[in-house]
Amino acid sequence: MTIDEPQFREVYCADCKIVLAKYYIKYFTDADINELIHVHYSAHIKEGHAIEIRASM
Repeated sequence: MTIDEPQFREVYCADCKIVLAKYYIKYFTDADINELIHVHYSAHIKEGHAIEIRASM
């Protein structure tokens, strides 16, 4: 990966096997992403789904 390539963090549900969101790390810190997960994907969490934050290009 070069410096010019954008770097993203994906919010991924391992149970549904889908990417729920993608955040550009220039604008969103890990703390911001964690807060967004708890606000927007609480239904997935309450149902026991495994939510992962992973690096993406």
